[in-house]
Amino acid sequence: MNKIEILKNTYIGSRVAEQELEGLKNYFLKTYLWEQLINDQVDIVFGCKGSGKSAIYNYLSTYEYDLISKYVYLTLAENPRGTVAFKDLNTSPPTDEFEFKCIWKLYFVLIISQKLSEENFKDEDFKTVIEKLQQSDLIARRATFTSTVKMVRDYIRRINPVIEPNVSLNENSGLIEKIGVKISLLEPSNKSSDKGIVSVDNLFELLNKSLKNNSAKIWLAIDRLDAVFQEDFELEATALRTLFQVYNDLQTFSNIRLIIFLRDDIWSRIIENGFRETSHITKTESIKWDHRSLYDLLMTRIEKNTEMLHYLKIDTSLIPSNRDELFRCMFPKKQANKTDFTFEWIISKIEDGNENASPRELIQLVSSAIKNEIKLISEGISSLDFISFESLLVGFKDVSKTKIETFVAEYPKLKTFIFRLKGQKKVRFKLDELKEIWECSKKDTIIISNNLIKLGFFKNESNVESTPILFIPLVFRPSLNLQY
Repeated sequence: MNKIEILKNTYIGSRVAEQELEGLKNYFLKTYLWEQLINDQVDIVFGCKGSGKSAIYNYLSTYEYDLISKYVYLTLAENPRGTVAFKDLNTSPPTDEFEFKCIWKLYFVLIISQKLSEENFKDEDFKTVIEKLQQSDLIARRATFTSTVKMVRDYIRRINPVIEPNVSLNENSGLIEKIGVKISLLEPSNKSSDKGIVSVDNLFELLNKSLKNNSAKIWLAIDRLDAVFQEDFELEATALRTLFQVYNDLQTFSNIRLIIFLRDDIWSRIIENGFRETSHITKTESIKWDHRSLYDLLMTRIEKNTEMLHYLKIDTSLIPSNRDELFRCMFPKKQANKTDFTFEWIISKIEDGNENASPRELIQLVSSAIKNEIKLISEGISSLDFISFESLLVGFKDVSKTKIETFVAEYPKLKTFIFRLKGQKKVRFKLDELKEIWECSKKDTIIISNNLIKLGFFKNESNVESTPILFIPLVFRPSLNLQY
Protein backbone atom coordinates (compact mmCIF):
# COMPACT_ATOMS: atom_id res chain seq x y z
CA MET A 1 0.00 0.00 0.00
CA ASN A 2 1.22 3.51 -0.79
CA LYS A 3 1.13 6.52 1.54
CA ILE A 4 -2.27 7.89 0.47
CA GLU A 5 -3.90 4.47 0.92
CA ILE A 6 -2.35 4.15 4.39
CA LEU A 7 -3.58 7.63 5.34
CA LYS A 8 -7.09 6.84 4.12
CA ASN A 9 -7.14 3.77 6.35
CA THR A 10 -5.73 5.60 9.39
CA TYR A 11 -8.39 6.34 12.01
CA ILE A 12 -7.94 7.69 15.51
CA GLY A 13 -11.59 8.09 16.45
CA SER A 14 -14.28 10.73 16.41
CA ARG A 15 -13.88 13.94 18.37
CA VAL A 16 -17.41 13.29 19.73
CA ALA A 17 -17.61 10.23 22.00
CA GLU A 18 -21.28 9.57 21.18
CA GLN A 19 -20.25 8.76 17.60
CA GLU A 20 -17.73 6.05 18.46
CA LEU A 21 -19.38 3.61 20.85
CA GLU A 22 -17.76 0.59 19.20
CA GLY A 23 -14.34 2.18 18.76
CA LEU A 24 -14.07 3.00 22.47
CA LYS A 25 -13.83 -0.72 23.24
CA ASN A 26 -10.54 -0.81 21.35
CA TYR A 27 -8.73 2.29 22.56
CA PHE A 28 -10.40 3.56 25.74
CA LEU A 29 -7.69 4.78 28.12
CA LYS A 30 -8.34 3.44 31.62
CA THR A 31 -7.17 6.29 33.81
CA TYR A 32 -6.99 6.42 37.60
CA LEU A 33 -10.39 8.16 37.57
CA TRP A 34 -11.84 5.17 35.72
CA GLU A 35 -10.49 2.84 38.41
CA GLN A 36 -12.03 5.06 41.11
CA LEU A 37 -15.38 4.98 39.32
CA ILE A 38 -15.41 1.20 38.92
CA ASN A 39 -14.36 0.71 42.55
CA ASP A 40 -17.28 2.84 43.81
CA GLN A 41 -15.03 5.62 45.07
CA VAL A 42 -16.42 8.34 42.79
CA ASP A 43 -20.08 9.03 41.91
CA ILE A 44 -19.89 12.53 40.41
CA VAL A 45 -17.54 13.14 37.48
CA PHE A 46 -16.87 16.76 36.49
CA GLY A 47 -15.00 17.89 33.40
CA CYS A 48 -14.80 20.65 30.83
CA LYS A 49 -16.43 20.26 27.42
CA GLY A 50 -14.57 17.65 25.40
CA SER A 51 -12.66 16.30 28.39
CA GLY A 52 -14.02 12.77 28.01
CA LYS A 53 -17.07 12.56 30.29
CA SER A 54 -19.20 11.03 27.58
CA ALA A 55 -16.39 8.67 26.61
CA ILE A 56 -16.39 7.29 30.16
CA TYR A 57 -20.20 7.15 30.18
CA ASN A 58 -20.28 5.31 26.86
CA TYR A 59 -17.49 2.93 27.80
CA LEU A 60 -19.27 2.24 31.09
CA SER A 61 -22.22 0.96 29.05
CA THR A 62 -19.92 -1.60 27.40
CA TYR A 63 -18.60 -2.70 30.80
CA GLU A 64 -21.93 -4.14 31.90
CA TYR A 65 -20.98 -7.80 31.60
CA ASP A 66 -17.83 -7.30 33.67
CA LEU A 67 -19.96 -5.78 36.45
CA ILE A 68 -22.49 -8.61 36.42
CA SER A 69 -19.80 -10.99 37.63
CA LYS A 70 -19.67 -8.80 40.75
CA TYR A 71 -23.50 -8.89 41.06
CA VAL A 72 -23.72 -5.29 39.96
CA TYR A 73 -26.38 -4.33 37.42
CA LEU A 74 -25.74 -1.23 35.32
CA THR A 75 -28.44 0.81 33.65
CA LEU A 76 -28.22 4.12 31.85
CA ALA A 77 -30.75 6.90 32.46
CA GLU A 78 -30.06 8.82 29.25
CA ASN A 79 -29.49 7.98 25.60
CA PRO A 80 -25.76 7.84 24.81
CA ARG A 81 -26.57 9.59 21.52
CA GLY A 82 -29.54 10.97 19.61
CA THR A 83 -32.48 12.73 21.24
CA VAL A 84 -32.04 13.49 24.93
CA ALA A 85 -34.71 11.95 27.16
CA PHE A 86 -35.54 15.18 28.98
CA LYS A 87 -35.84 17.45 25.92
CA ASP A 88 -39.50 18.27 26.62
CA LEU A 89 -38.64 19.70 30.04
CA ASN A 90 -37.04 22.63 28.24
CA THR A 91 -40.20 23.58 26.33
CA SER A 92 -42.67 22.66 29.07
CA PRO A 93 -40.80 22.96 32.37
CA PRO A 94 -42.07 21.81 35.78
CA THR A 95 -43.71 24.46 37.92
CA ASP A 96 -41.29 24.31 40.86
CA GLU A 97 -38.39 22.45 42.48
CA PHE A 98 -40.71 19.98 44.20
CA GLU A 99 -42.13 18.82 40.87
CA PHE A 100 -38.63 18.54 39.42
CA LYS A 101 -37.54 16.40 42.32
CA CYS A 102 -40.59 14.15 41.92
CA ILE A 103 -39.83 13.73 38.22
CA TRP A 104 -36.24 12.63 38.92
CA LYS A 105 -37.27 10.20 41.64
CA LEU A 106 -40.17 8.54 39.86
CA TYR A 107 -38.16 8.36 36.63
CA PHE A 108 -35.30 6.58 38.42
CA VAL A 109 -37.76 4.17 40.05
CA LEU A 110 -39.08 3.22 36.60
CA ILE A 111 -35.62 2.85 35.05
CA ILE A 112 -34.43 0.63 37.91
CA SER A 113 -37.65 -1.42 37.82
CA GLN A 114 -37.32 -1.97 34.08
CA LYS A 115 -33.77 -3.23 34.55
CA LEU A 116 -34.62 -5.60 37.40
CA SER A 117 -37.57 -6.93 35.40
CA GLU A 118 -35.15 -7.72 32.57
CA GLU A 119 -32.98 -9.54 35.12
CA ASN A 120 -35.99 -11.61 36.16
CA PHE A 121 -36.29 -10.43 39.78
CA LYS A 122 -39.25 -12.20 41.42
CA ASP A 123 -39.03 -11.62 45.18
CA GLU A 124 -42.01 -10.22 47.07
CA ASP A 125 -40.55 -6.73 47.56
CA PHE A 126 -39.97 -6.33 43.82
CA LYS A 127 -43.41 -7.76 43.05
CA THR A 128 -44.91 -5.08 45.28
CA VAL A 129 -43.11 -2.34 43.34
CA ILE A 130 -44.34 -3.71 40.02
CA GLU A 131 -47.86 -4.03 41.39
CA LYS A 132 -47.91 -0.37 42.49
CA LEU A 133 -46.53 0.77 39.14
CA GLN A 134 -49.08 -1.28 37.23
CA GLN A 135 -51.95 0.03 39.33
CA SER A 136 -50.68 3.55 38.66
CA ASP A 137 -50.47 2.93 34.91
CA LEU A 138 -46.68 3.40 34.99
CA ILE A 139 -45.64 0.27 33.13
CA ALA A 140 -45.07 0.50 29.38
CA ARG A 141 -44.65 -2.43 27.00
CA ARG A 142 -41.96 -0.73 24.93
CA ALA A 143 -40.45 1.92 27.16
CA THR A 144 -37.85 4.31 25.81
CA PHE A 145 -36.15 6.96 27.93
CA THR A 146 -38.26 9.66 26.30
CA SER A 147 -41.56 7.80 26.73
CA THR A 148 -40.67 7.01 30.35
CA VAL A 149 -40.12 10.71 31.09
CA LYS A 150 -43.47 11.52 29.45
CA MET A 151 -45.22 8.79 31.46
CA VAL A 152 -43.78 10.21 34.69
CA ARG A 153 -44.79 13.76 33.81
CA ASP A 154 -48.33 12.71 32.88
CA TYR A 155 -48.73 10.85 36.15
CA ILE A 156 -47.46 13.74 38.27
CA ARG A 157 -49.75 16.18 36.48
CA ARG A 158 -52.65 13.79 36.94
CA ILE A 159 -52.35 13.70 40.72
CA ASN A 160 -51.20 17.28 41.26
CA PRO A 161 -52.10 19.52 43.00
CA VAL A 162 -53.57 16.80 45.21
CA ILE A 163 -50.03 15.41 45.80
CA GLU A 164 -51.49 12.58 47.84
CA PRO A 165 -53.81 10.55 45.60
CA ASN A 166 -57.49 10.74 46.40
CA VAL A 167 -58.74 7.17 46.02
CA SER A 168 -62.47 6.52 46.21
CA LEU A 169 -64.02 3.25 47.40
CA ASN A 170 -67.19 1.59 46.16
CA GLU A 171 -69.71 1.76 49.03
CA ASN A 172 -71.05 -1.74 48.36
CA SER A 173 -67.90 -3.71 47.54
CA GLY A 174 -65.34 -1.61 49.43
CA LEU A 175 -63.02 -1.90 46.42
CA ILE A 176 -60.98 0.95 44.95
CA GLU A 177 -62.80 2.58 42.04
CA LYS A 178 -60.20 5.14 40.99
CA ILE A 179 -57.24 3.33 39.42
CA GLY A 180 -53.90 4.91 38.55
CA VAL A 181 -53.22 6.70 41.83
CA LYS A 182 -51.32 4.21 43.97
CA ILE A 183 -48.13 6.24 44.35
CA SER A 184 -47.95 9.42 46.41
CA LEU A 185 -45.37 12.15 45.93
CA LEU A 186 -45.33 12.72 49.68
CA GLU A 187 -45.47 10.32 52.59
CA PRO A 188 -49.12 9.17 52.61
CA SER A 189 -51.38 9.60 55.63
CA ASN A 190 -52.41 6.57 57.66
CA LYS A 191 -55.79 6.56 55.93
CA SER A 192 -54.17 6.52 52.48
CA SER A 193 -51.65 3.88 53.54
CA ASP A 194 -54.54 1.65 54.60
CA LYS A 195 -55.84 1.99 51.05
CA GLY A 196 -52.57 0.67 49.64
CA ILE A 197 -50.96 3.97 48.66
CA VAL A 198 -47.17 4.20 48.96
CA SER A 199 -44.70 7.05 48.54
CA VAL A 200 -41.97 7.24 45.89
CA ASP A 201 -39.39 6.92 48.67
CA ASN A 202 -41.10 3.75 49.84
CA LEU A 203 -40.64 2.32 46.33
CA PHE A 204 -36.91 2.98 46.63
CA GLU A 205 -36.92 1.16 49.97
CA LEU A 206 -38.62 -1.84 48.38
CA LEU A 207 -36.19 -1.82 45.43
CA ASN A 208 -33.25 -1.64 47.82
CA LYS A 209 -34.63 -4.57 49.83
CA SER A 210 -35.16 -6.54 46.63
CA LEU A 211 -31.55 -5.96 45.60
CA LYS A 212 -30.39 -7.10 49.03
CA ASN A 213 -32.61 -10.18 48.78
CA ASN A 214 -30.81 -11.04 45.54
CA SER A 215 -27.32 -10.10 46.84
CA ALA A 216 -27.08 -7.51 44.09
CA LYS A 217 -26.55 -3.79 43.54
CA ILE A 218 -27.62 -1.45 40.78
CA TRP A 219 -25.71 1.47 39.30
CA LEU A 220 -27.74 4.15 37.54
CA ALA A 221 -25.68 6.49 35.35
CA ILE A 222 -26.75 9.76 33.69
CA ASP A 223 -24.93 12.03 31.24
CA ARG A 224 -25.64 14.68 28.56
CA LEU A 225 -27.25 17.02 31.09
CA ASP A 226 -25.71 19.99 29.27
CA ALA A 227 -27.80 19.17 26.17
CA VAL A 228 -31.17 19.52 27.91
CA PHE A 229 -31.49 23.09 29.15
CA GLN A 230 -29.45 25.04 26.60
CA GLU A 231 -29.59 28.82 27.00
CA ASP A 232 -31.94 28.64 30.00
CA PHE A 233 -29.49 28.82 32.88
CA GLU A 234 -32.16 29.37 35.53
CA LEU A 235 -34.11 26.27 34.51
CA GLU A 236 -30.89 24.30 34.22
CA ALA A 237 -29.83 25.33 37.75
CA THR A 238 -33.22 24.32 39.18
CA ALA A 239 -33.18 20.95 37.44
CA LEU A 240 -29.64 20.11 38.48
CA ARG A 241 -30.00 21.34 42.05
CA THR A 242 -32.93 18.97 42.49
CA LEU A 243 -31.00 16.15 40.80
CA PHE A 244 -28.24 16.50 43.38
CA GLN A 245 -30.83 16.65 46.16
CA VAL A 246 -32.15 13.33 44.88
CA TYR A 247 -28.58 12.02 44.76
CA ASN A 248 -28.22 12.86 48.46
CA ASP A 249 -31.57 11.23 49.27
CA LEU A 250 -30.49 8.01 47.53
CA GLN A 251 -27.41 7.72 49.74
CA THR A 252 -29.75 6.11 52.27
CA PHE A 253 -30.11 3.06 50.04
CA SER A 254 -26.92 1.03 50.17
CA ASN A 255 -27.62 -1.07 47.08
CA ILE A 256 -28.65 1.78 44.77
CA ARG A 257 -25.97 4.02 43.30
CA LEU A 258 -26.49 7.12 41.15
CA ILE A 259 -23.55 8.17 38.93
CA ILE A 260 -23.65 11.67 37.41
CA PHE A 261 -21.46 13.14 34.63
CA LEU A 262 -21.54 16.95 34.46
CA ARG A 263 -19.56 19.80 32.96
CA ASP A 264 -17.61 21.71 35.59
CA ASP A 265 -18.69 25.13 34.30
CA ILE A 266 -22.34 24.11 34.77
CA TRP A 267 -21.60 22.93 38.32
CA SER A 268 -19.97 26.30 39.03
CA ARG A 269 -23.12 28.08 37.88
CA ILE A 270 -25.26 25.91 40.17
CA ILE A 271 -23.27 26.62 43.31
CA GLU A 272 -22.21 30.24 42.73
CA ASN A 273 -25.33 31.58 44.48
CA GLY A 274 -25.18 29.00 47.27
CA PHE A 275 -26.16 25.35 47.42
CA ARG A 276 -26.22 23.99 50.95
CA GLU A 277 -26.33 20.34 49.83
CA THR A 278 -22.79 20.70 48.45
CA SER A 279 -21.23 19.65 51.77
CA HIS A 280 -22.90 16.24 51.47
CA ILE A 281 -21.63 15.64 47.94
CA THR A 282 -18.18 14.21 48.60
CA LYS A 283 -17.59 11.36 46.12
CA THR A 284 -16.56 13.69 43.31
CA GLU A 285 -13.64 13.89 40.92
CA SER A 286 -12.72 16.15 38.02
CA ILE A 287 -11.26 14.93 34.76
CA LYS A 288 -7.83 16.46 34.37
CA TRP A 289 -5.56 15.80 31.41
CA ASP A 290 -1.87 16.58 31.71
CA HIS A 291 0.45 16.47 28.71
CA ARG A 292 1.54 12.90 29.40
CA SER A 293 -1.97 11.48 29.66
CA LEU A 294 -3.02 13.28 26.45
CA TYR A 295 0.06 11.90 24.73
CA ASP A 296 -0.82 8.37 25.89
CA LEU A 297 -4.42 8.82 24.73
CA LEU A 298 -3.36 9.91 21.23
CA MET A 299 -0.68 7.26 20.82
CA THR A 300 -2.98 4.48 22.10
CA ARG A 301 -5.36 5.31 19.28
CA ILE A 302 -2.62 5.64 16.67
CA GLU A 303 -1.16 2.25 17.65
CA LYS A 304 -4.39 0.51 16.62
CA ASN A 305 -3.59 1.30 12.98
CA THR A 306 -1.40 -1.72 12.22
CA GLU A 307 -1.08 -1.00 8.48
CA MET A 308 0.35 2.43 9.25
CA LEU A 309 2.78 0.92 11.78
CA HIS A 310 4.09 -1.51 9.17
CA TYR A 311 4.39 1.30 6.62
CA LEU A 312 6.44 3.37 9.10
CA LYS A 313 8.52 0.26 9.96
CA ILE A 314 7.51 0.32 13.62
CA ASP A 315 8.17 -2.89 15.54
CA THR A 316 4.69 -3.73 16.84
CA SER A 317 6.13 -6.18 19.39
CA LEU A 318 7.73 -3.22 21.22
CA ILE A 319 4.53 -1.18 21.58
CA PRO A 320 3.96 0.82 23.75
CA SER A 321 7.62 1.19 24.78
CA ASN A 322 8.53 2.63 21.36
CA ARG A 323 5.82 5.31 21.32
CA ASP A 324 8.33 8.14 21.03
CA GLU A 325 9.80 6.50 17.93
CA LEU A 326 6.31 6.20 16.44
CA PHE A 327 5.59 9.86 17.18
CA ARG A 328 8.80 10.93 15.43
CA CYS A 329 7.95 8.80 12.39
CA MET A 330 4.39 10.03 12.11
CA PHE A 331 4.81 13.77 12.74
CA PRO A 332 7.18 16.33 11.17
CA LYS A 333 10.64 16.71 12.61
CA LYS A 334 10.70 20.48 12.20
CA GLN A 335 8.27 23.38 12.42
CA ALA A 336 8.06 26.11 9.79
CA ASN A 337 10.70 28.10 11.66
CA LYS A 338 12.97 25.00 11.60
CA THR A 339 12.76 24.41 15.34
CA ASP A 340 12.07 20.87 16.51
CA PHE A 341 8.45 19.75 16.36
CA THR A 342 7.11 18.44 19.68
CA PHE A 343 3.86 17.22 21.16
CA GLU A 344 3.88 20.41 23.25
CA TRP A 345 3.33 22.38 20.03
CA ILE A 346 0.01 20.56 19.56
CA ILE A 347 -1.00 21.17 23.18
CA SER A 348 -0.17 24.88 22.94
CA LYS A 349 -2.60 25.17 20.02
CA ILE A 350 -5.59 23.60 21.81
CA GLU A 351 -5.27 24.94 25.38
CA ASP A 352 -7.86 27.48 26.51
CA GLY A 353 -7.44 30.26 29.06
CA ASN A 354 -7.95 27.84 31.94
CA GLU A 355 -5.07 25.73 30.60
CA ASN A 356 -7.50 22.97 29.63
CA ALA A 357 -6.45 20.90 26.65
CA SER A 358 -9.12 18.35 25.90
CA PRO A 359 -9.06 15.01 24.05
CA ARG A 360 -11.79 16.33 21.75
CA GLU A 361 -9.62 19.09 20.29
CA LEU A 362 -6.54 16.84 20.19
CA ILE A 363 -8.35 14.18 18.16
CA GLN A 364 -9.89 16.76 15.84
CA LEU A 365 -6.55 18.46 15.13
CA VAL A 366 -4.74 15.25 14.18
CA SER A 367 -7.74 13.81 12.27
CA SER A 368 -8.08 17.02 10.26
CA ALA A 369 -4.34 17.00 9.56
CA ILE A 370 -4.59 13.45 8.17
CA LYS A 371 -7.50 14.45 5.91
CA ASN A 372 -5.57 17.47 4.64
CA GLU A 373 -2.50 15.35 3.95
CA ILE A 374 -4.66 13.06 1.81
CA LYS A 375 -5.93 16.14 -0.05
CA LEU A 376 -2.39 17.43 -0.68
CA ILE A 377 -1.18 14.11 -2.04
CA SER A 378 -4.23 13.81 -4.33
CA GLU A 379 -3.34 17.27 -5.66
CA GLY A 380 0.21 16.14 -6.40
CA ILE A 381 1.81 17.89 -3.43
CA SER A 382 4.14 15.50 -1.60
CA SER A 383 5.93 15.79 1.71
CA LEU A 384 8.84 13.88 3.19
CA ASP A 385 6.91 13.75 6.45
CA PHE A 386 4.08 11.27 6.97
CA ILE A 387 1.97 14.22 8.20
CA SER A 388 3.32 17.59 7.16
CA PHE A 389 3.54 20.67 9.34
CA GLU A 390 1.26 22.47 6.85
CA SER A 391 -1.46 19.86 7.43
CA LEU A 392 -1.14 20.23 11.19
CA LEU A 393 -1.72 23.97 10.79
CA VAL A 394 -4.88 23.22 8.82
CA GLY A 395 -5.97 20.89 11.64
CA PHE A 396 -5.32 23.67 14.16
CA LYS A 397 -7.48 26.11 12.14
CA ASP A 398 -10.29 23.54 11.99
CA VAL A 399 -10.16 23.17 15.78
CA SER A 400 -10.28 26.96 16.18
CA LYS A 401 -13.31 27.22 13.89
CA THR A 402 -15.20 24.52 15.80
CA LYS A 403 -14.19 26.01 19.15
CA ILE A 404 -15.55 29.45 18.29
CA GLU A 405 -18.73 28.09 16.71
CA THR A 406 -19.44 25.94 19.76
CA PHE A 407 -18.58 28.74 22.17
CA VAL A 408 -20.94 31.33 20.66
CA ALA A 409 -23.68 28.71 20.24
CA GLU A 410 -23.56 27.89 23.95
CA TYR A 411 -23.15 31.48 25.14
CA PRO A 412 -25.05 33.59 22.59
CA LYS A 413 -25.15 36.62 24.89
CA LEU A 414 -21.36 36.85 24.61
CA LYS A 415 -21.28 36.46 20.83
CA THR A 416 -21.27 40.20 20.07
CA PHE A 417 -18.36 40.89 22.40
CA ILE A 418 -16.30 38.00 21.04
CA PHE A 419 -16.77 38.99 17.40
CA ARG A 420 -15.95 42.62 18.10
CA LEU A 421 -12.44 41.37 18.80
CA LYS A 422 -12.23 39.89 15.32
CA GLY A 423 -9.39 41.32 13.22
CA GLN A 424 -7.83 43.29 16.07
CA LYS A 425 -4.10 43.89 15.70
CA LYS A 426 -3.34 42.63 19.17
CA VAL A 427 -4.22 39.66 21.41
CA ARG A 428 -3.68 41.29 24.83
CA PHE A 429 -6.11 43.87 26.15
CA LYS A 430 -6.54 46.14 29.13
CA LEU A 431 -10.03 46.82 30.48
CA ASP A 432 -10.09 50.35 29.05
CA GLU A 433 -9.29 48.99 25.60
CA LEU A 434 -12.07 46.41 25.84
CA LYS A 435 -14.47 49.10 27.09
CA GLU A 436 -13.79 51.09 23.93
CA ILE A 437 -14.04 48.08 21.58
CA TRP A 438 -17.25 46.83 23.20
CA GLU A 439 -18.74 50.31 23.60
CA CYS A 440 -20.10 49.66 27.07
CA SER A 441 -19.64 50.93 30.63
CA LYS A 442 -16.66 49.99 32.76
CA LYS A 443 -18.93 47.99 35.06
CA ASP A 444 -20.32 45.95 32.15
CA THR A 445 -16.81 45.51 30.74
CA ILE A 446 -15.65 43.99 34.02
CA ILE A 447 -18.67 41.65 34.18
CA ILE A 448 -18.27 40.49 30.55
CA SER A 449 -14.52 40.01 30.78
CA ASN A 450 -14.83 38.08 34.05
CA ASN A 451 -17.35 35.75 32.41
CA LEU A 452 -14.98 35.21 29.49
CA ILE A 453 -12.14 34.47 31.91
CA LYS A 454 -14.26 31.84 33.71
CA LEU A 455 -15.12 30.21 30.39
CA GLY A 456 -11.50 30.12 29.24
CA PHE A 457 -11.78 32.61 26.37
CA PHE A 458 -9.45 35.01 28.19
CA LYS A 459 -6.47 34.39 30.42
CA ASN A 460 -5.46 37.08 32.89
CA GLU A 461 -1.70 37.55 32.64
CA SER A 462 -1.51 40.31 35.27
CA ASN A 463 -0.61 39.73 38.91
CA VAL A 464 -2.33 42.98 39.85
CA GLU A 465 -6.06 42.43 40.38
CA SER A 466 -7.02 46.05 39.64
CA THR A 467 -5.24 46.15 36.27
CA PRO A 468 -5.84 42.85 34.45
CA ILE A 469 -4.19 42.10 31.12
CA LEU A 470 -6.47 39.78 29.19
CA PHE A 471 -4.83 37.43 26.73
CA ILE A 472 -6.65 35.45 23.99
CA PRO A 473 -5.30 31.87 23.82
CA LEU A 474 -4.07 30.48 20.50
CA VAL A 475 -7.04 28.14 20.04
CA PHE A 476 -9.44 31.04 19.42
CA ARG A 477 -7.26 33.19 17.18
CA PRO A 478 -7.45 31.81 13.62
CA SER A 479 -11.25 32.04 13.59
CA LEU A 480 -11.07 35.64 14.79
CA ASN A 481 -8.38 36.59 12.24
CA LEU A 482 -5.93 37.30 15.03
CA GLN A 483 -2.18 36.80 15.03
CA TYR A 484 -1.14 33.24 15.86
